[in-house]
Amino acid sequence: MEAQTYFESNYQNKISISDLTDQLSIGRRSFDRRFNKATGITPLEYLQRVKIEAAKKSLENTRKTVNEVMFDVGYSDVKAFREVFRRITGMPPLTYKAKYNKAAFI
Repeated sequence: MEAQTYFESNYQNKISISDLTDQLSIGRRSFDRRFNKATGITPLEYLQRVKIEAAKKSLENTRKTVNEVMFDVGYSDVKAFREVFRRITGMPPLTYKAKYNKAAFI
């Protein structure tokens, strides 16, 4: 789906789903319905998951701080980032980094 590719290529930027629906020449409700049918989740949930996957990779493989990673994946609100990260991974970003970071052991 074109929207998924767009999300995966531009997750670090501020993405407006309304702007995206305009680009794709489709109404917001139709877009949401089709996206949900194709993926099983809402466009916003998909975008959040793409951002958190990128954050997880960065936390696992770099020495960046949680805040640096948060900004890299397009979040500017620490509280929102931590809540979404915890909801998707089951743990806070700092705990995730401590558990899975490979760079810390080199």
